[in-house]
Amino acid sequence: MKKNNTIEEINTSINNLLEEWNISDEHNEKVVTHIIGLQIKKIRLINKKTQTRVARAVKVTFQQIQKYEKGSNLPNPIRLLALSQYFKVPYHYFIKPILDKELTILAQSYYNKYQPNNTEEKFSIYNL
Repeated sequence: MKKNNTIEEINTSINNLLEEWNISDEHNEKVVTHIIGLQIKKIRLINKKTQTRVARAVKVTFQQIQKYEKGSNLPNPIRLLALSQYFKVPYHYFIKPILDKELTILAQSYYNKYQPNNTEEKFSIYNL
């Protein structure tokens, strides 16, 4: 098993995870958790920060940062916001590989069923 100690190894692991997309809903959750963790590790390595330093900045233990990076735990939205501010990256940075591949969570049949076919049918916050 790779240790993901370099940016290249992390990117390879992310690409491998993206290939596992849509095996099941449960597996997608694991994939997302691991990708977010790998993105945290990648940005930490790029910025040459230790887990301890990052942990102090976002007010968690270094063990929690380890768990995020391993994909054992998923950071809550407040922690992701703190991490994005600390590293000066957009909030969506942590799921960027998923967005870049335009992967969908909803089954295509569900997506097609609930997407309007023309602009006149679109909902807005004013007509809900």
